[in-house]
Amino acid sequence: MIEIFEQLPAKGELMSLACAFLWSVSVMFFRKTGEHINAFTLNFFKNTFVLLLFLPTAFFMGQLYLPENLPSRDWYTLIVSGVIGICLADYLFFKALNLLGAARNAIVGCSYCLFVILFSYFLLGEIPGWVHFLGAGLVVLGIVLASMGTSVGGTSRTALTLGILWGVLSMAFTALGVILVKPLMAETGPSMPVVQVAVVRLAAGLAGSLFYLCVSRKLVATIGSLRKDFPWQPFLIASFVGGYLAMFIWLGGYKYADASIASVLNQTSTLFTVLLAAIFLNERLTAGKCFGALMAFAGVGMIFLLVP
Repeated sequence: MIEIFEQLPAKGELMSLACAFLWSVSVMFFRKTGEHINAFTLNFFKNTFVLLLFLPTAFFMGQLYLPENLPSRDWYTLIVSGVIGICLADYLFFKALNLLGAARNAIVGCSYCLFVILFSYFLLGEIPGWVHFLGAGLVVLGIVLASMGTSVGGTSRTALTLGILWGVLSMAFTALGVILVKPLMAETGPSMPVVQVAVVRLAAGLAGSLFYLCVSRKLVATIGSLRKDFPWQPFLIASFVGGYLAMFIWLGGYKYADASIASVLNQTSTLFTVLLAAIFLNERLTAGKCFGALMAFAGVGMIFLLVP
């Protein structure tokens, strides 16, 4: 799939948009799955399933091997990125999703691109231009407008506060995790293929979850949940679309585009979520949502036109 995008202009930007759409589809199924199992269990099984998909993918692509002469510092970076960005960030995301619902959690997710711009400035030295900030502002404002008016009934103030906290922390850890590995996927100089980065990060994240389950003595109970009324259908769809396809394309977007631009385009997943909810979940599509959609896509178009 990545080979197809590599033949296109602005391939990093296209990957980031494709990832946004796929992720918005998977969020609906993750929300359904989260109604039956807790956030940590969902994240553990999701990472296990996705890693099992990435291993044969890496094999058929001739990339199922450990990189040679990779400095210890880069190995530490990959491991830390996996633990932070997959074990911790995804767990917090599912906790926020269960507390806030898809729409409110999507609004909180708008903070993602802000964290990416922040970390890319301090860690990568990327300095976005004023037009990028304008495009980012239009996208974020459009997403917020498109999401307003969608609520989750019965949410207490405490649950709302905790959900926002978990959601913001999830976005911060996700952004930090991908910024850490971006230099390892650079097109110039020594680099690692996207699928290798994904496999190592997934393995590190899964190892972190296993460590916690063993220390807390919850591993047997967690595995035992598979014998109950496990929501297989929404889980498999969400994990394949969001965990496998979207992660593949997400990392590719960061490989071929500036982190600050990729983050803004990733953020359109909130817009897609609102639109898909209106189509498939019969949520009301208001004038504010339509205006927000136009504004967000104007920002995306501005970023596309300015890609060298």
